[in-house]
Amino acid sequence: MKAIKKDDKLYIQAFREIRAYIIRNGLRPGDLLPTEHDMSEKLGVSRNVLREAIKSMELMGMVQACPGRGTEVREFSLDFVFQNVLFFNVGGEDKSVREMFGIRRMLELSYMRQAFYALTEDDIDVLRTCVRQMHESGDENYLAFTNADRKFHMALFRGLNNSVLNSLMEAIWAVDTGFELEKKSPHLVTSISRHEAIIKSLEEYDYRAFARAMEIHFSSGKYLKPDSFEEYDS
Repeated sequence: MKAIKKDDKLYIQAFREIRAYIIRNGLRPGDLLPTEHDMSEKLGVSRNVLREAIKSMELMGMVQACPGRGTEVREFSLDFVFQNVLFFNVGGEDKSVREMFGIRRMLELSYMRQAFYALTEDDIDVLRTCVRQMHESGDENYLAFTNADRKFHMALFRGLNNSVLNSLMEAIWAVDTGFELEKKSPHLVTSISRHEAIIKSLEEYDYRAFARAMEIHFSSGKYLKPDSFEEYDS
């Protein structure tokens, strides 16, 4: 580790140096960082500054404190990173959440052709099960409906084996779940037919119909208007 400069916030500099140390030394999940005393001395910072840097790394899922052992490197997880980044940046602001819905819309429409040709019959069976669960939950059990909705869309793209796409979509869903519950509830049942149209196009192996069904599904107010969840004909 190198002694840090004094021109930036000290804990940020310490964070970067510790991260560089992990990479430079090829530390793997479960490997321990140097002791707090050694790191403080090598970086030239107080233990309070070092603890602040380590705490930031814990929040990012990079390391974890193990009583009696020290601080160990954790296994890298994109899910953890994306969910924490989106959670701390949204902060309950409606505009940011709506922007995330727009990002999800663009992601799904951009990858839909690849997804169409990667889907298997088993995947389509999962989609059918999700729609059945939506029917069963209706607008009385929002959380059950949303969980089925999330599983439906994640299953659409699972065949691509794109871990970054999956992690980003899961992170957006994590924020979506608790957003504007009362406003969304009246429009849940209406959206079921949009999901059924997607399944029908897959059963008929008709990409044009699939693309059209996807575009219609994402034409609702949730994705296109600043304060609406209404479903629109398109």
